[in-house]
Amino acid sequence: MKITDIRGIPLSIPLKEDPAISSGSISSMASAKASSFHVLVIIQTDEGITGYGEAFRFTPGVVCKFIEESLKPLLLNKNPLYISRLWDLMFKTTFRYGRKGLAIQCISGVEIALWDILGKYRNLPIYEMLGGLCRDKAKAYASLLRYNSPEDVSRAAMGFVEQGYSAIKLHQTDVESVKAVRKVIPEDITLMLDVNGIWSPRETLEKVKELEPYGLLWLEEPVCPMDDYDGLAYVTANSSIRIAAGENEYTHYGFREMIEKRSVDILQPDVIKAGGLLECRKILTLAETWNLQLIPHSFCFGPGIAATLHFSLSNMRSEYIEINAVPLEQSYIQPPLRPENGYLMPTGKPGLGIEIDEDVINNHPYID
Repeated sequence: MKITDIRGIPLSIPLKEDPAISSGSISSMASAKASSFHVLVIIQTDEGITGYGEAFRFTPGVVCKFIEESLKPLLLNKNPLYISRLWDLMFKTTFRYGRKGLAIQCISGVEIALWDILGKYRNLPIYEMLGGLCRDKAKAYASLLRYNSPEDVSRAAMGFVEQGYSAIKLHQTDVESVKAVRKVIPEDITLMLDVNGIWSPRETLEKVKELEPYGLLWLEEPVCPMDDYDGLAYVTANSSIRIAAGENEYTHYGFREMIEKRSVDILQPDVIKAGGLLECRKILTLAETWNLQLIPHSFCFGPGIAATLHFSLSNMRSEYIEINAVPLEQSYIQPPLRPENGYLMPTGKPGLGIEIDEDVINNHPYID
């Protein structure tokens, strides 16, 4: 089998806001807009098997250009079943672009599509090729957007609880919002907080004291800059709340420093950012070696969420799977892979177990 074509397709599909939950109260509209961007990766072969992947969505036009100009020439006419060999080729050839960021994100999207081809060729779901199911379904947590006020976010959180989620992650940056949410949601609902790197290490510990009464399962990426692993290690060693991070780190080489410095309690690699499934399995091995929990980041909607589901279900350490609580107006994958009663189920079909909705893709082009 040989690869005959690789394409990156940039998309713009709006989020489907529920007026009863949000009513125009999202504070970070730039973030909401970015969440509506997507990069679909398609690899075609001479045997008629097509693989689907997803690369991280920021600057989708640039991402697609990089895939087609830098990665496609490397892989044309190569056997797509040799995933490790092709990953190594892409990784070593693109070193001049850096070992973090866009280049690795693009490699991630291509690698996922290669796994999809392998699964379809072997007639097996990807989780079977990763060692088999450790659980039959994944517990989903609702990852919220950022809202304008404590009242807005507490209303939104309660709305997602009513949809069946048993865990909620906030992206607020104020303690009052956390307090308001904890007050309205049932006691048995798990609560997390992601502040996207805004505090110094000392400020973080001050905030930890204020957040202690609200029973957070974890505090995510509190320190700025996010790769200040010495500062993060200081926080982790002195925090009464578990510290989580890793969505903005790349490959198992990048995670090594974070792990060796004991910078976090919970590792959060992103399958469509960190290097793909192979890299996330290597990061998982590091987590097992250092006895750390691993819960992947997955703020996406396409083949990336399918790949994350396969990864999560095939390891013993990923208790949750992250779901962007606000769905798209139209899903470009079928089935859409949205939780039912707070859980996400695999399809059991070969490869990623999904198909692409061509009509949705054709009707939602990304325009720069």
